[in-house]
Amino acid sequence: MGTKTFQIVLKSMHKGQAEDVAYVSEGKSLLIGRASQHSTVDFKLYNDFVSREHCRIYMNGGKLHIEDLGSKHGTAVNEIELVPNEPSEIAPGDRITLIHGLIELYICIDNDLTREFTSMNVDIPPTIAINEYLQTLIIGEEPIKLSAKEFTCLKLLYENMDNLILKEEIVENVWPERVGEPDKLVTAEEVASLLYRVRKRVKGYFTIKAVAQKGYYMESIKN
Repeated sequence: MGTKTFQIVLKSMHKGQAEDVAYVSEGKSLLIGRASQHSTVDFKLYNDFVSREHCRIYMNGGKLHIEDLGSKHGTAVNEIELVPNEPSEIAPGDRITLIHGLIELYICIDNDLTREFTSMNVDIPPTIAINEYLQTLIIGEEPIKLSAKEFTCLKLLYENMDNLILKEEIVENVWPERVGEPDKLVTAEEVASLLYRVRKRVKGYFTIKAVAQKGYYMESIKN
């Protein structure tokens, strides 16, 4: 009889992480954490809110467990926050979320039937994440470098998904050096040009909509 192996599949809200898969079997531990230049974790997540060593999943005695490693923004199983450094038993079908639902893991038993079901019925769209350190938008495994102003604008809208961001707030964040300078006022054309460039970067994944005389908000594109 073969050793049972669990397949850990990663996704996230707002079009989720691309199909990123790892495997856990008896005696193996899967360390999950933030991707960085010197990261040694097994499962790397391109999200600045993920802790360097966020949580780990391991199998012991034929049972699967998860343990939050004292992460800043937490780990939850079926919407119940884990107590840091206290292992919790998990099973296929459980919903595991990091940073208040922004990232989601799900588990299935790795056998031929499961692989067929996963490939035919589970549509996991490409990864979308932002890396503040590199000022980069990551879609799938493709990093897209943005200018400093484009990245600042994108980050502001992304972190306030579905919420209106006033034009003044965009100006204050993107052009702080020009705030309060009467001879250096940011023009409407500059703001519109910036938003046009950011829209091109996220085309197909997010939309950025304008609210006349007020500001902008970002929406996830639903399949």
